[in-house]
Amino acid sequence: MRLEDMKYDFPDMPKEMRKMVEREVERQVKMEQPQFGWKRRKAGQIAAASLAAVMLCGTTVFAGVSLYRMQQEKAGAYGVNVGIFANEHADALREEGLTIPKVKLEVGYLPDGMVETEQGKYSFEDTKNKGGVSMAFYRMDTGDDKFQVQHGNILSSEDFSANGYDAVYLQCPNLYEGELTFNQKIYVAFTDVHYVMEMYVASDVSKEEAVKIAEGVKLIPTDDMDDGEIVVAQDWSAYQEHMDEVEEVVEEENATVPKEKMKNTHAIGESFAVNGDGLTAKVSKVQVTDDISLLDEALLDESLKAEVDENGKLRPATIQYVTDGGLDTLGQEVKSREVAQKLVYATIEYTNSSDKEMSDVLFLAQLNRIREVDGQMRMVEEEKPEAGDGWDRAINHGLSQFWEMTYYDVHDGEDGKNYFGSIQPGETATVHVAWVVTEEELANLYVSLDTYGGYGFSDSSLEIGYVDVRQK
Repeated sequence: MRLEDMKYDFPDMPKEMRKMVEREVERQVKMEQPQFGWKRRKAGQIAAASLAAVMLCGTTVFAGVSLYRMQQEKAGAYGVNVGIFANEHADALREEGLTIPKVKLEVGYLPDGMVETEQGKYSFEDTKNKGGVSMAFYRMDTGDDKFQVQHGNILSSEDFSANGYDAVYLQCPNLYEGELTFNQKIYVAFTDVHYVMEMYVASDVSKEEAVKIAEGVKLIPTDDMDDGEIVVAQDWSAYQEHMDEVEEVVEEENATVPKEKMKNTHAIGESFAVNGDGLTAKVSKVQVTDDISLLDEALLDESLKAEVDENGKLRPATIQYVTDGGLDTLGQEVKSREVAQKLVYATIEYTNSSDKEMSDVLFLAQLNRIREVDGQMRMVEEEKPEAGDGWDRAINHGLSQFWEMTYYDVHDGEDGKNYFGSIQPGETATVHVAWVVTEEELANLYVSLDTYGGYGFSDSSLEIGYVDVRQK
């Protein structure tokens, strides 16, 4: 799922979901993970200009901004190193110790029609929660000049000044015309408060508008501990330490379990507990169609409407096979193909078997693709290349790329989202849920009713158990 388009209301987001957000954003941006330790240069040139400024204006004003400089350097034909460099006068700041304040975010400019969806996330009204820009922040707890990243597959790059702060713009090729992808990125070094902003920019935002947004960003120090606008930022030291671990855990540990771990698997029509408070559930019926006639037209979102032809039949999904690109190559399409899509429509019944009313009951149904490989059960996200294939990634451009609910017909609770407002003791509440899958995936389908969602096998999803809805 493209997690910029979160449609559901979750409890506190679990670690697995946060990891999936990080991984999915990186996949969309089509950039390599940052690499560290590339050789620094030009520090002497920076020092001369900074020293003159300090002599004229004093050290207080320039303690952050002019003692450090962010800039890019080319690395191969299509690679870019982005780093912050310090001159010799920054040593005095190190000796005094690094104080990083809490800051509030102010965004002084947004293009017409762009709105805030949550802190640091902005999208256009007609594509809400899909494109736009998303801002992430790092606290440079190990020193501003420890910020160094390397990206390949860069089509163009440019240094610029964002309201007096050094910034770098990067653009990757957009191989997915007609689809929103985060193929641009901007870094801004707020060295006076020791933060770096990493701004992901979607293809529906022009370079010029993205730069104007970055130029209008301010980080305002604050002592108000109760201020809800305080920027949530990650320590750079933690980012460096855990970035590789996140990828390893998501791709390896959570993606595969021994077959016996899935012994708590349920059949269609079987009731089982979904929490410890007396709530049980069962998937009572599953239907597979090649159209959306089973769905309530009043509840269809635009993405579903766009996925069918004039006769209401699901269009085939385009599977695109691409290379990722690197320091000396740009990503490109190798081949593509079409595969038929099917609608999987399930009736799910929730029963309150306790003696107390249940209010605002959250439901979430995820359709996992799982298959057995050599006695191991493996989550299957997408095709993987074999030796000699000549491509790195298979991208599904249909709605079948999503695992979460594409459709559900109960919208209740305080926010009118995926909740039952109330289930009385002994009462059964019913929801109809639908997903779009490729025809090739029909033999590998398992439903998870674990409300924490997320990619991979988790302890809670294995304990609740999956529902076998495979179409043989």
